[in-house]
Amino acid sequence: MQIDFAQAITVEAKTLVDNFARAALIKTDCRSRILFVGSETTQMNIAQAGIVFMAAVLGGSPRADALAASGLIEGDLELAQSWKSWVAAMQAECRRAIKTGDDPVWPEVPEGVAALAARF
Repeated sequence: MQIDFAQAITVEAKTLVDNFARAALIKTDCRSRILFVGSETTQMNIAQAGIVFMAAVLGGSPRADALAASGLIEGDLELAQSWKSWVAAMQAECRRAIKTGDDPVWPEVPEGVAALAARF
C-alpha cells in the first residue's frame, strides 16, 4: 500500500479553508443584521420613494407635495442617509474583522432608522 501525499491536507490548506469559512460566517452575520432592520424589498421601497421625491422636486413641485407624492415625511431623507451610512459602516466592519481575524464589533443602528424601515 502506498500513501498518496497529493491527497494530504497541509496546514496552509486547512488554514485557508478555515479562513474562508470564517469569512462566510461573518458576511452572513453582517447581511442578516442589515436585513433584520429592513428587508431588500423595504430598502428598494425607500430608494424608490427617494427617486419619486427627487423627480417631483426637479419637476418643480413644492417640498411638501414631493414628500406627499413619495410617501416620505419630514426627516425621512436624513434617516435614509443615516441608514446608508450605517450599512457602509457594517460592511467596513465586516471587511475589517475578516482581514484582521478579530471578532466584529457591529455599529449600532442609528436612531429612527428601524422606524423608517417599518413604515416601508
